[in-house]
Amino acid sequence: MPIRILIAEDNPAVRTALHLLLESVDSWEVVDAQNGQEAIARAQELNPNLVILDLVMPVMDGLAAARVLSKLLPDLPLLMHTMHWSPQVELEAQKVGVRKVVPKTDSRGLMAAIQQFLTAQPANPVPAGSETALATIAIPDVAAAATVIDPAQAAASDAAEAPAKTADAPADPSPN
Repeated sequence: MPIRILIAEDNPAVRTALHLLLESVDSWEVVDAQNGQEAIARAQELNPNLVILDLVMPVMDGLAAARVLSKLLPDLPLLMHTMHWSPQVELEAQKVGVRKVVPKTDSRGLMAAIQQFLTAQPANPVPAGSETALATIAIPDVAAAATVIDPAQAAASDAAEAPAKTADAPADPSPN
């Protein structure tokens, strides 16, 4: 019987990348949900061996979903995979039942954490030599896409791109 991993991720590109990464292991079956509420329903229906939760999702975020899943399925390992990793996020996640928080930029760390949580369950390990194949599957760098721009920097950039006024252009173009 395959190991079933439930991914709760709202970003389709990240969800696809995770599918490719995880399905490269023959004994793993990957199912997904687009938000925390859907993850709870799918977990109850499918009884996965592990749930990977994004932190920020519509409808219900990963922390709220983890809180509910921890009560409904207390033995189910929960892992958080987020671009918002910080010690505070890790602490809050652990308080609601998440066993490990892994940044989205660390696919090797994600695979190691998954292996760690599945070792207590009957599973085939990652096949020898597949580490190289797994390393070539890049999870999209959503952190770079979500870069916050400093307002002062944006204003300076806009000013640099604006057409320069010529010396003979009137300061006030309205007629007198």
